[in-house]
Amino acid sequence: MLELFRASLTPIHTSATKLEKIGNWAGLIGLYLFSFFALLSIAGANLGLGLMIIGLMLSRQALRALFSQSITWFCLLIILYILLRAFWSIGEIAADQETQINQARDWIQLFLFFIPAWWLSQSTHRIRISVTLMFSGFALGMLTALDSETLLQALQGVRSGLHFGKPIILGFDCAAAILGLTALGMYRLDAQHDPSRRNLALNLGLIMIGTLFFTQGLIISQSRGVWLAILFALPMLFLTLRYAAPPRQRTPIRFRYPLLGLLLVMAMILAINWNTISQRITSESTEWSAIVNEGLDKAPLGSSSYRLHLWQFGLRKWLERPFFGWGPGTTHALVEAEDDINLQDPPGSSFDHLHNAYLEVVFQLGMFGIALVALISGLMIYKLMESYRRKRLSIYFLAFLMSNFTLIAIYSLTDFRHLHWNWRFYWLMIAGVTVAFGMILQSPARRSDHEHAD
Repeated sequence: MLELFRASLTPIHTSATKLEKIGNWAGLIGLYLFSFFALLSIAGANLGLGLMIIGLMLSRQALRALFSQSITWFCLLIILYILLRAFWSIGEIAADQETQINQARDWIQLFLFFIPAWWLSQSTHRIRISVTLMFSGFALGMLTALDSETLLQALQGVRSGLHFGKPIILGFDCAAAILGLTALGMYRLDAQHDPSRRNLALNLGLIMIGTLFFTQGLIISQSRGVWLAILFALPMLFLTLRYAAPPRQRTPIRFRYPLLGLLLVMAMILAINWNTISQRITSESTEWSAIVNEGLDKAPLGSSSYRLHLWQFGLRKWLERPFFGWGPGTTHALVEAEDDINLQDPPGSSFDHLHNAYLEVVFQLGMFGIALVALISGLMIYKLMESYRRKRLSIYFLAFLMSNFTLIAIYSLTDFRHLHWNWRFYWLMIAGVTVAFGMILQSPARRSDHEHAD
């Protein structure tokens, strides 16, 4: 690990001036600070992001390279659009201006992933270290939030978000960590690496413990939307490993042991948390039965019926302004103005989002906004697949990233926590890693770096 860290200190691009050398060190320190605190502390993550921005400002080479990327220009275009749309809605809608400004800022931050992407692209070793730091900081946050009382309550079925406070985001990040550990386990079992039995057993044992830990966190969150999302994301990971490689280049990947390991983890978690899982699933089934049999308007209000009422309201209001939406930060004000008991939980407290990310984007940014989001997302996936074809990343990293995108896509159907600091920073890292692989230059001095990327 020490060799890996030392190798990550040397960037692919050499510094032309002393100022650029200072910028490179500022960016690298910022990258590692941001990575560790991304899912641990908003202050630490913001400090890291700030250092990365300062490093970019000091490097003309970095700016030239970033502005040569089409995805950077699309990100700047949507940032400009968000600024214009926010300015328009602030003068038009009598809402909480502070909320509108803050949400516009949070929307903008989602599209700054090209900043960590540059620093990550300087060495593929940095990618491995940064992803490890992100989930290590997340695990530390969970552990420091667990005292004996909290642990006892969690095992008794009490819902918790631990250091996040928000259970849904805790569950989502635990699901992402499970995907990472699963991909890492597959990598360790790869026949090409031929590790000693002792090292293999130690690595797999640690991976199993980590998977159990994060799976328990996933259960503690009691987020049914995330449970559903990971049921799609895990198969995507294995399908990518199975079918992504061209037939002539396909190497045997052993699936038997990882699948047996996952089944063992699932059996243990089911045994420990059967009451919690069964109660959540039963309550969801009861809600949907009432909605189907009695109709939405007569069914008792619960998590599913609230969502359906919000989706109805969101679609109706969006159709009033389909092209440019209502503007960032306007959802709560418009829901509150509706003064509908079906949009309040508890009564008298209106929802501040629509519990659907796709609907929220068109509601706030309109068709023009979601078209730009779709364009950027499509370009990211295209660049990722192109990077894999050029052997800039291994099939294991490809599987990890593709399963993460699947997790995001399914999770976004039932919730909208994308503007919360911990989700924003997670996205900046995942999107940054994806774009970084496309920015890596195949220089002879660093060819070995790319060939061993994983």
